[in-house]
Amino acid sequence: MPRFHFEVVDGYTIEDPLGVELPTEDQAKAIAHRMAEQISNDVADESLSAVVVKTDSGKEIYTAPIRKAPSPQ
Repeated sequence: MPRFHFEVVDGYTIEDPLGVELPTEDQAKAIAHRMAEQISNDVADESLSAVVVKTDSGKEIYTAPIRKAPSPQ
């Protein structure tokens, strides 16, 4: 089963050295999307910009942008 690494980008890259084994790239992309949504809802740090998915060989296969929710008016 392939291993995928989920890295958070904030000007620097917060690496995921262990990764997670998942059956498909689509599942890895869905997890990255959910991670980015959760971070945008829970973390006030404006420097966080994306969750990047990489294969075990280091190939980048997906980037999920972290979009900050608009502030309430």
